[in-house]
Amino acid sequence: MNQGSPRQSVLQRILSVLTRKASEQVKQQDQQPHHPAPDERDAWRAYWEAQGQPGRTEPEIDDVRQAELAQWRETIPNIEKGIYPFKGKQLSRADVEWLLATHENKRGPVDWSDESQRNRKGLDVRAADLRFVNLQGLPLARLRCGLAKDEQHSETHEATEEECIMARTHMEGATLVDALRRSGPSSCLPARSLSYGCPLRVCRYY
Repeated sequence: MNQGSPRQSVLQRILSVLTRKASEQVKQQDQQPHHPAPDERDAWRAYWEAQGQPGRTEPEIDDVRQAELAQWRETIPNIEKGIYPFKGKQLSRADVEWLLATHENKRGPVDWSDESQRNRKGLDVRAADLRFVNLQGLPLARLRCGLAKDEQHSETHEATEEECIMARTHMEGATLVDALRRSGPSSCLPARSLSYGCPLRVCRYY
C-alpha cells in the first residue's frame, strides 16, 4: 500500500499544524469584543467593562487624536517658564479617559486602594482646559492639576504666586461626582490624593 513519501508526510503534518493555528486565531478574534459604533453609548460602556476599564464611557478617540495627545504628553514641564504638556489645550472626557488608560506606558491610572501606588504621580493636566467637562466616575487619584507643595517650595526654586496660578488646571464647572470617591477617602484634600492647586471649589463634586 502506497503511504506516500516521508517528505509528503512531513508537509502534511506542517499543513495540519498551520491550519489548526489559523483556526484558533480566528476563534480568538471572534471572541474579542469589537468596537461599537460611535453613537452606541450603552455598547461602549459594556465594551470598556469587558476590557477591565469600568470608568470609561466614551467612544475611543481616533488615531490622529491619540498621536496628538501622545506628542503633547512628551513635553517636559518647566515651572519657571510655565511650560506644561497640555497647557491651554482643551481636553474632552474621551481624551482624559485615553490618557488615564495609557498613563505611564499603559500602566494605567493610580489605584488609590493599592497603598503601594500612592506615591505614583498621576496624570499631569496642569494648565489644561477641562472647563465643564464631565469627569464623573473616573479614577483621578494623584491627578496633577496644580503645583504640589514640594514643587512650590523646592531646594532650587520658590514658586511665585503667578507661577502657581499659571499651573492650575481650568476646571470651572467640571463634574467630579464619584471621581473623587474613587480617588481616596480624603480626595477633596489636595494634599492626600490630588495635587495642590487644583481649584476644586469651582467643581461640582457633591
